[in-house]
Amino acid sequence: MSILVVGGTGTVGSHVVRGLLTKGEQVRVLIRSADRADALPFGARAVMGDLRKPETLRWAMMGVDRVFLVTALSPMETEEGLAAVAAANRAGVRHLVYLSVHHAERAPHILQLKSKVEIHKALRDSGMPFTLIMANDFFQNDLLYRESLLEEGMYSHPIGDIGLNRVDVRDIADAVVTTLTQAGHEFLCYPLIGVEILTGLDVADIYSRSLGREIRYGGNDLEVWEKEATSTVPGWLVHDLKLLYEFYQRHGLRASEGDFVLQEKVLGRLPRSFHTFVRETVTEWERDGAREHAKAV
Repeated sequence: MSILVVGGTGTVGSHVVRGLLTKGEQVRVLIRSADRADALPFGARAVMGDLRKPETLRWAMMGVDRVFLVTALSPMETEEGLAAVAAANRAGVRHLVYLSVHHAERAPHILQLKSKVEIHKALRDSGMPFTLIMANDFFQNDLLYRESLLEEGMYSHPIGDIGLNRVDVRDIADAVVTTLTQAGHEFLCYPLIGVEILTGLDVADIYSRSLGREIRYGGNDLEVWEKEATSTVPGWLVHDLKLLYEFYQRHGLRASEGDFVLQEKVLGRLPRSFHTFVRETVTEWERDGAREHAKAV
């Protein structure tokens, strides 16, 4: 079976590619430039194509049985996702799995969630078999805050005080591999929501215990966050993320009992806990620090 991964060099997609290869699947990865091919794992075949140039997708989709689609955050996310769905449908793809966001429909005023909802509609209208993987906030988003955690003793991700059911990208990838390689998941929607509700203060406390020193939560002041983010993040994305964090702080993003039932159906096991992720991450950071120290001596 030939499977095309769109977004196969990203955070989730790279795990999906490795998982599919482990199962012996024929894996193609859509890339925009040839220099990305060297980064692919052994056994994965690079296919040139660009979601912003729909005419290139005809050849990329040729002979493909199934597709995993991740749309990158961008002002063009909707158009890129619609182009991928249309190309897959024209090519006769038998099943498309799309990575979306948990309860995206609750906040259509946020660009990145509005894009997801519009792509959902295109999939439903296409008649093509599809599966939606609706993921909550990634544990791995915290890797962006490594410097702040280690050097400033601060957790600066303003997720608020109501709480999110955060999830490990490795669990998301495992669910994707299952839906791509096993029958019976067509036209279903699976939440990927981890095992626990986490607030900003909860996260800071867990890092404090793992690092053995106090880590403070940076708080919920989004004006302060916006000023700091503007120096490193594009303006359109700062605006969109600010809206997302406002939503988190006002409403949270918590899972229901039904969500957990569906997650168990697709994972077939308990998902990884945030405590485990933090222990693994802190151990890796300590190893990195030891290696850097050894080089300097």
